[in-house]
Amino acid sequence: MPNPIATDLAEWGCRPLSQAEKAGYLAWSLDFFTDSTVEQDPFVDLTLQLDVTEAYASYQRQALPGLSFFSYLIWHLAQAMQGQLGFKLRKIDGTWQVLENAPIVVPVAVGGEMRFRELLLRDVSRQSLAGFAAHYRKQLDAARAGQGERMAPLTFLSACLIGNLPNLQFTAMNLHWRKSDIQCQPCFYFGRRYQQDGRLLIPLAAKLHHACTDPFVLNALIEDFLQRVK
Repeated sequence: MPNPIATDLAEWGCRPLSQAEKAGYLAWSLDFFTDSTVEQDPFVDLTLQLDVTEAYASYQRQALPGLSFFSYLIWHLAQAMQGQLGFKLRKIDGTWQVLENAPIVVPVAVGGEMRFRELLLRDVSRQSLAGFAAHYRKQLDAARAGQGERMAPLTFLSACLIGNLPNLQFTAMNLHWRKSDIQCQPCFYFGRRYQQDGRLLIPLAAKLHHACTDPFVLNALIEDFLQRVK
């Protein structure tokens, strides 16, 4: 039976971070913000209010089976992250790796004793929007039907977490973290859409590990993301 960790790493396009890539900001930040001998909170928490007026109009024109606005946003965010090295970095077994095809995990509220189940979405950056919409809907229906098991810790911590809180119009949100379980995954949560001055806005909370990401690269990611969703 193949080693599931090795199999997963191969599927995720895992490769070592090269010395050429470890330059500039990363040359000091990767070690500085992961120094276990120093008491620090290495995360940056930011909540943005994104104007998605054009994005929602574009979504409505898609007419793809199973596509929701949230899954539309997930797919485009995954594509945008492909162009930003910092969002693909993970510290695995003490070494910095680049995940060229990182999975995405989506918490789904199912209620009851479980409260949440998790969707594991594979190959998102390599799928067409139509293919991803069908894949996401299938996974979502299975989770709501009580199917599926909790994923392995390595998988969860290597994935990019993208959540949805459609009933909460939050203006600030700090996501949980555990010092002993850090691989520097980026985490995002979308909130409830709302109207303001004739525009459609949506909250987006981001938890960024300062070793590999910061507000500067988040700004570049969001600019690319907003161009893609139009």
